[in-house]
Amino acid sequence: MNRFYYKNIFLYSSLQFVGNVEEYFAKHTVKLVAFVLMPRQQPNSSLVRFYKRGKMIEEKKVSLSKNIFIYYLLWYVYQMFFLVKYFSNKEKVSVITFHPNTLLGMSLQKMIRNIEFVYWIADYFPRISIALILLEKLKEFYNRKLKYVCYLSDKINQIMNGRIVHTAQRKTVMWGILPKNIKRNIDKNNFTILFVGVIRESQGLEFVFDFLKTNKDYSIKIIGEGDSRLFDKYKKKIKEYTIGDQVYFPNRFFEDPELEEISKKCKVGIAVYDTDKTSATYYTDPGKVKTYASLGLPVIMSDVSAIASYVKKFGSGKVIEKNNKELKDALLEISDNYNKYLEGVNKFNKYFFYETYYKESFKFLE
Repeated sequence: MNRFYYKNIFLYSSLQFVGNVEEYFAKHTVKLVAFVLMPRQQPNSSLVRFYKRGKMIEEKKVSLSKNIFIYYLLWYVYQMFFLVKYFSNKEKVSVITFHPNTLLGMSLQKMIRNIEFVYWIADYFPRISIALILLEKLKEFYNRKLKYVCYLSDKINQIMNGRIVHTAQRKTVMWGILPKNIKRNIDKNNFTILFVGVIRESQGLEFVFDFLKTNKDYSIKIIGEGDSRLFDKYKKKIKEYTIGDQVYFPNRFFEDPELEEISKKCKVGIAVYDTDKTSATYYTDPGKVKTYASLGLPVIMSDVSAIASYVKKFGSGKVIEKNNKELKDALLEISDNYNKYLEGVNKFNKYFFYETYYKESFKFLE
């Protein structure tokens, strides 16, 4: 039987991996509204989900726009509409948001509904443009102004506060994990790597393609979607390297059941990000690594982000420099000691198990 620790919550969520946050609050909140917000490239895939006592009562599609101005305007209007539709003015509502623009006009929002904002700062962008400078200034403003603030990594925590803060109302809260019970059928003659996530140039796929070119015993399944320009670029690279039979790359988003089925044929997840400090990944807790762990897969990753230290601590994978020799050595090491790394994944998952991890982290919402 579910225990309901929280009364009324409005939560921002996503169809992509977001630490099982929606699953957790749906199980333990009397009334939950989840605004499942997707990027502008997918304007008709956003949703609103309404839960009562652990059961989803309603799910509706929300149409936004590819136009940047209309997208943000509609987004804000929908937030206000959902708050009014699903909550009365007598109910106190905790709004958990990752987006500083949703905090604009807080005084007006609080006049309409009895709201307490919880700002979960999930990223930090080095100030390499005017737009990013303004964005980070806005985040700093709300970090000072709000009573409840969480940070997705200690690095973000330290940047926002000048030191790592850990109090009842301000603390680092990383992504939690809901491990899947997956029985994996491994073809020892074909060691398959899994890549999950949005396709960007900073994700190291070209490096993997270069590796596959001279290592025909390995293959990769790429589960995620990128823009058409980048997809075309990678398809040309795959053809040029003659590795088409080693690469599965449909360039589309997969729901969890499909992803779990595909992962059964894979042996390790890969997350070889760019490691310089101009990369946003350097500062945050990338969902990709937690996704692999939830699927029961060891990870091979760059030495970037706070999560790399936990991978080392629990022995749930290998942290490498981005070169072919280190990748080959890591693949051989994991293959030769696979059960040891599976034990490391289990320890990693136990530490970040979303039920116990979030219960402790979100006591201030009870």
